[in-house]
Amino acid sequence: MCLSIYSHACDICGCAANAFSVGMLPNSKHHFLGVRSTFRWFESKPAPDGHGFRENSEQFFMTTELFGRYKIGRRFQVQAFVPYVYNQKTDSIKTGIHGLGDIVALGNFVFVDNMDSLNKKIRHSGTIGLGVKAPTGKFFRLGFEELNMLPGTGSVDFLANLNYSIQFRKFGLQNETGFTYKTANKYKYQFGNALSVSQVFFYRWDVNANLKIIPQIGVNFMHNWKDRKNGELSEDTFNGGNIYNGQFNLFLLYRNIGVNAQVFVPIAQQLNRGYVSQKSMFRIGLTYFFESKK
Repeated sequence: MCLSIYSHACDICGCAANAFSVGMLPNSKHHFLGVRSTFRWFESKPAPDGHGFRENSEQFFMTTELFGRYKIGRRFQVQAFVPYVYNQKTDSIKTGIHGLGDIVALGNFVFVDNMDSLNKKIRHSGTIGLGVKAPTGKFFRLGFEELNMLPGTGSVDFLANLNYSIQFRKFGLQNETGFTYKTANKYKYQFGNALSVSQVFFYRWDVNANLKIIPQIGVNFMHNWKDRKNGELSEDTFNGGNIYNGQFNLFLLYRNIGVNAQVFVPIAQQLNRGYVSQKSMFRIGLTYFFESKK
């Protein structure tokens, strides 16, 4: 099958093509099951004739994921993320598309964890994970050229993730770094590789035996490499770029129920050669933690 593809998609503002993020959940000794939604708003300016966006437009991207983690012994964990996507573009008309996204499976190795050692002043925990993203989301729709709005990429991609936190008394630092290596799909289109790095400072407030509140503040960096068609970059490739965000998180844990809210505020960005700008990004999630005997 032949597919005509124009390179005017913004991978960072796209859904399945962007850098995958596990999120700033604690590396606890529990299994968990949760749901989270991510909302992103972008604005696009016209690019030169024949290249990219033809008029001013606004894009809204929403992904709702069912996710979970299961511990296997003290050192190993498996995680899965099942997304449902709703994307919308508004210019002279309003265009929306929705459907199942690309499912992700991830295996983690816990290389350090002494967070339960209350007698230690300095405690830390860390996991490193490898995973795969399956092409379960729709990538092709006849007559539809906005690749960044489609729920899937049509490709099998590979992921690496590092999550590490260190805590001194009630204060701490947490880092999450994720990298996604993209492969070409059956249409010979290859989205650019993606990198995401978050570094936050946090305070753990144990209100009482049942309630913990953990505010976080820090920075986030996202970078997408350019896409390739038939293995080559095109001179009219108007995608890729990077963005720096201020990041503000709030995690509340009441007994076995966790609520996590994240806000990303752009500090500096250069997306699609400056033709696209992120306006805001917000994520909220609900998690239930199950006791683990291991």
